[in-house]
Amino acid sequence: MEINTPPAAESADQLVSRLATMCGRAGLVADIIEPSTKIRINTPNGNEHLAETVTLKPDADDVLTWWWSWDRPICPARDVDCAVTALIRVVAGTRA
Repeated sequence: MEINTPPAAESADQLVSRLATMCGRAGLVADIIEPSTKIRINTPNGNEHLAETVTLKPDADDVLTWWWSWDRPICPARDVDCAVTALIRVVAGTRA
C-alpha cells in the first residue's frame, strides 16, 4: 500500500528546508525541529537567550506564514529572504 503525502505537506517541508538553507548561507545555525513546521535559529556559538524558534502555519487568510515564538507573524512563507533578514536582526542583534 502506497501512502501519498498531500501537496501542502510537501510544500511546507520544502519551505522549512529552504528557510534552514538560506539561514545557513546567511551565517546562522538552523535546526529543523519538526520537518513541516518548526525551525530553531541561532548564531554560531550564539547566546541561547537570543535563539528563536519560528513556526510555519497558516494565517487568518489561510496563507502559509512564518511566525515568531510569541505568535506574531513575520512574513508570508514564500518570502524566505524577508524571514532571514528578520531572523538576523533578532538572533544576531544586528540590522541586516
